[in-house]
Amino acid sequence: MSRSHASRRPLVVIVDDEVDITTFLRLALEENGFRVMTFTDADVVMTSLRQTEPDLICLDLLMPRHTGLSLYAEIVRDPRLSTCPVLIMSGLAVRTDFPDMLQRAGGLRPPAGLIDKPIDIDAFLKKVNAVLGRIVGEAP
Repeated sequence: MSRSHASRRPLVVIVDDEVDITTFLRLALEENGFRVMTFTDADVVMTSLRQTEPDLICLDLLMPRHTGLSLYAEIVRDPRLSTCPVLIMSGLAVRTDFPDMLQRAGGLRPPAGLIDKPIDIDAFLKKVNAVLGRIVGEAP
């Protein structure tokens, strides 16, 4: 899987069943020099992820039909996606329970980070930049 190069803008994929959240995050990321793809249906995400080779995936934990945790497990176990960092987004107080959730899901490795909802956009952008190794505020 290819990763960010200085000559191209990083691709961030947002998976959240709430359109308002995907729109809000997409606009903030695009204004900060990222390419963005959004998905509101977790059932169609895996095929697209394998084809696009994103630099970062931002994944909602609670979604209908296909939970963020089960999707995270698929990403971690997929040879084409396993090295892609994932930020888990949730309105639940998961920070204390998340290690147990990962253990019950088969001993999954921790994600690159957890983002609390409601999302503080400045903290979100700092986390994205930190995970991708970018300098906050660098020119696109």
